[in-house]
Amino acid sequence: MKQNTTLFQMQILFLLYDLHFGGGGERVTVNLANSLINRGHNVTILSLASQKNDNIFAVDPRIKIDYLGTGNRFKQQWINKIYSLNALRDYFGMINEPTVALAIGAYPSLLLSLLPQRSTIKKVGCQHHAFSALNKYWSLLRRMFFNRLDLMVSLTEADRTKLKQVNPRVVVIPNAVSFYPVNKAKLENKIILAVGRVDQPKGFDLLIDAFARITTDIPGWKLRIVGDGPQKNELVRHIEQSGLSGNIEWLPPTNNIEQQYMQAAMLVSTSRTEGLPMIMLEAQACGLPVVSFDIETGPNEIITDGKDGFLVKPFDTKQMAHKIKLLCETQTLRTTFGENARQNALRFSPDKIIIMWERLFNQFSFN
Repeated sequence: MKQNTTLFQMQILFLLYDLHFGGGGERVTVNLANSLINRGHNVTILSLASQKNDNIFAVDPRIKIDYLGTGNRFKQQWINKIYSLNALRDYFGMINEPTVALAIGAYPSLLLSLLPQRSTIKKVGCQHHAFSALNKYWSLLRRMFFNRLDLMVSLTEADRTKLKQVNPRVVVIPNAVSFYPVNKAKLENKIILAVGRVDQPKGFDLLIDAFARITTDIPGWKLRIVGDGPQKNELVRHIEQSGLSGNIEWLPPTNNIEQQYMQAAMLVSTSRTEGLPMIMLEAQACGLPVVSFDIETGPNEIITDGKDGFLVKPFDTKQMAHKIKLLCETQTLRTTFGENARQNALRFSPDKIIIMWERLFNQFSFN
């Protein structure tokens, strides 16, 4: 890719828990880091966890990657956190050039907020999950320490007001879509796609329940789940006990998720909580209609109900099943929604989002 140059060059440091985790936060980090290096900035990714052999997202070789290796060194998590803070303080103590540090997620943001203030380092907490997703313990820590950050970045307008309760300096910068294929999905295969980490917040149990309501009404259709996580074995047993094994297929995480979107007829999300889901942006870029619960934040800032997908009353599996069935049975509706979705995805193009980030960097002065 040809490198673009900017009017100013910044030192950008990304701080995250585990570069190799393979979730949405890691995907956003790598995408943004790759974009910034192509704009002429100097970029480093600092991972608290140790280096692993696999990396599901492709990092530009010009980006420096450092590992503190403090994520799970000790059995007691509180010792790991203290050790991480001390190691991070030492690491930042060696930074001499003006630097913008972007912490991805609540825990890295907390660590960043606890570091000593320095005129040469601007500390920015980037919130990956919804404001309400944190438990009481983490909410208390956020309220106590996040005002020490120079700035906070919210993914959604809905969360900006809430974040201002802990830090008045908040801007909204959404995720950028990872890719925008030349061709769009044909929407002809009878595949209902779901993607994500298989844990309680992602709500795959609700998806399976919704799909079970309509399997006999939509012959030939399959639910394809791409992902792994702590709830997978439990859900696989539930699928087998419900007699749905022939209707649901499970695939491991992949570094070519675009292929899965292109093979599907729609994307369905039954998450209980979200920030601004990358999978919805990517699916729309491929021309997929999206059906999602209208949860507190995220989907309703991407999907326009009845135009490029459906927003369903939160956790209403009966209504979710109805909307999925409607799309399964109506090719023309899928096509119309898909075309509108693809157009909507342009709002989140990397070219637009990177300018928002550079405006943020440009507002900092280093004295």
